[in-house]
Amino acid sequence: MVAVHASAHSVASSEWIICLDKRPAERSGEDVDIILARLRGVKAFEKFHPNLLQQICMCGFYECLEKGITLYRQGDIGTSWYAVLSGSLDVKVSETANHQDAVTICTLGVGTAFGESILDNTPRHATIVSRENSELLRIEQREFKTLWEKYRQCMAGLLAPPYGVMDSGATNDRMPDKENLNSDPLNFMSKNLYKVPSEQILRAEKVLRNAVLARAPHMIRDRKYHLKTYRQCCVGTELVDWLLQQSSCVHSRAHAVGMWQVLLEEGVLNHVDHELNFQDKYLFYRFLDDEEEDAVLPSDDEKREAEEELQETLLFLSQIGPDAHMRMILRKPPGQRTAEDLEIIYDELLHIKALSHLSNTVKRELAGVLIFESHAKAGTVLFNQGEEGTSWYIIQKGSVNVVIYGKVMATICWRMTLR
Repeated sequence: MVAVHASAHSVASSEWIICLDKRPAERSGEDVDIILARLRGVKAFEKFHPNLLQQICMCGFYECLEKGITLYRQGDIGTSWYAVLSGSLDVKVSETANHQDAVTICTLGVGTAFGESILDNTPRHATIVSRENSELLRIEQREFKTLWEKYRQCMAGLLAPPYGVMDSGATNDRMPDKENLNSDPLNFMSKNLYKVPSEQILRAEKVLRNAVLARAPHMIRDRKYHLKTYRQCCVGTELVDWLLQQSSCVHSRAHAVGMWQVLLEEGVLNHVDHELNFQDKYLFYRFLDDEEEDAVLPSDDEKREAEEELQETLLFLSQIGPDAHMRMILRKPPGQRTAEDLEIIYDELLHIKALSHLSNTVKRELAGVLIFESHAKAGTVLFNQGEEGTSWYIIQKGSVNVVIYGKVMATICWRMTLR
């Protein structure tokens, strides 16, 4: 490790650094007060008991790292605990123990404390490299162990597991318990489908509805089932039949199901009982434009426009339909998946590079237990550091931020990309 001091500081800003550069035995009460005044404004220490913070001022050291400096490597036995005072550091993890293969999994910013593996001399879980010029407070192992023994109760909520218990962010959006998700996955998913359809999907719904009314108007009509009348509905099997007749880009009934599922996911086609999966069965579905009792029929000009746009619309839906079909299958509880569903999931898993090391037998087992989750709102907390893990994840679309306090836990950071 290479550590260098900044070349120039103002007298006011460098005074506390000069104090930290002194050997602990040589620091006066005034030195400690100067350091304490600086550290009280650091996020990493804002919850520390005053007596503990004062002890840190008596034994801590200052380090300034230039950009690109390796603080320590994965597998090293640690000698110090750190807190970031300014700048940021990248956390890099390698599955092969080869540092050249290391991948950056997150960044430690101002206020982050890390390195408490020194309490039990376990190897470092990651390589830490300065992302920019950064200032650190460092406490050597012997002093940190002494503080831990004396202030264990105070520090338990501030250190990463297994040494401490992290506070749950009460103000953060939070995922429901996995037990609740598993007991009613479809109810959970109904709250996570797209609520505001895109303009392209809204146009696709209008084109398809108007085309149906132009070519097969009998498909949209009032229907009776079990003495109840369902107004202006289509039947799932008839919609699938109709798509297959319109274009050669619709390859199969399953493909057509996926295309209708796109509209259902975005709320422009709805099951009369609000089920989330489109099915090739005698079930009733209603276009968004038919939800109102006084729904207006398309004019001749609108029908003509629909005819002109139909093939382009079908091509668009045929391209995104398979993804919607996959999501639909993954929303089903595992016990309700058909043999065809399992084959579709298995075929998808065969194309995931990150799973290439798994045997085909394992992939077939995965096909039976994977469940789809959707989080449309940025900032949703999937799980908190320190909680007992209950699930393993593959990211299909989008990205996640990994926020780690204290010890880097590589086991929660590896995500496989489905597409």
